[in-house]
Amino acid sequence: MRMRRPNILSTGVLLALLSAVPIAAQLRVDASKRATLIPKACQSVVPASIEGQVDVAALVKEAICKGAGDMLDEYSYLLNSSRRVKDKKGKTKESTTTYEVFIPTLKSGTHTRGILVVTSRDGIPVPPNELEKERLQAGERLGKEEDKIAREAPVQAEPNSDSQKGMPPLGTYNSMAINRTAFGMRRGGARLAIHTFLKKCDLTLARHEQNSGRETLVFNFGPRPDAQFNDEEKYIAQINGEIWIDAQDRIVTRLIGWPASAQDKNKSINQPSADQEPPAVYVDMMRLKEGIWLPHVVRINGVDYPKLFDGITEDSSSSYSNYVRFSTEIKDVKVNPPNN
Repeated sequence: MRMRRPNILSTGVLLALLSAVPIAAQLRVDASKRATLIPKACQSVVPASIEGQVDVAALVKEAICKGAGDMLDEYSYLLNSSRRVKDKKGKTKESTTTYEVFIPTLKSGTHTRGILVVTSRDGIPVPPNELEKERLQAGERLGKEEDKIAREAPVQAEPNSDSQKGMPPLGTYNSMAINRTAFGMRRGGARLAIHTFLKKCDLTLARHEQNSGRETLVFNFGPRPDAQFNDEEKYIAQINGEIWIDAQDRIVTRLIGWPASAQDKNKSINQPSADQEPPAVYVDMMRLKEGIWLPHVVRINGVDYPKLFDGITEDSSSSYSNYVRFSTEIKDVKVNPPNN
């Protein structure tokens, strides 16, 4: 059984786990595999022209494709989940939880959706003996799930990559979803997904930037007048902001948005001022040495904008770090921590 990294459980699923689980490792299994090596979003995409007049429509299609990969299946990482809330008296309370996250590749070729092991809460590390116990229990559960999949879900072999046509992706966009429940009933929710902004917003080239030495195209975005959104994404109709696209890799590297009234007060996210309003939504990607783009920070801020989202009044942020690509085979069912 080869330990590989996650197919990011739509961070909505992930956050549900984060809030519901004490210290035990969690496991969710996806017994299916992608039918084709080239995602559907990439099968008819051609490189966009960005010399002179930028072909925005073509670039948007390319950007959607470039983040449609499942590269997270090949990595483990550390996830720091933070939550900020205000009580009725206006006092702020913050909490953080750090996890080791793994997605193994099972013998059958399927990928589980995630093994989460809590390593610290509010900066206090989990005792080593307790942490090792949780890792062992996660491995045992993994073995049981593998046996179950082997009995119930035979997997078809992936087609030869030579038969696939289209543009290969260069990274993975994740999505954050937060649900509010009361007495077991859903009372609201919010979802942040880059591809929704690309598909349902108008983009206007604002400027060129150098971001970590890489040329970046910065676009202003605003919702299209005719765009239709589900309840979790209706807030998009009320915000404007910026989308950054790497000029070479043609992938979204940053998204930042404010309610229209708040954005008017901001001069530029590159020239922050003391009176600058905090973002309502924020996504930042990171480029690994392999040339792969993976999530770095994702944030939905309902504390500063309690009326913007569908019943969400907390500020939730997920930070990803310490990506480690697995390439070793292990004989025993055991979850090993990523390198720090």
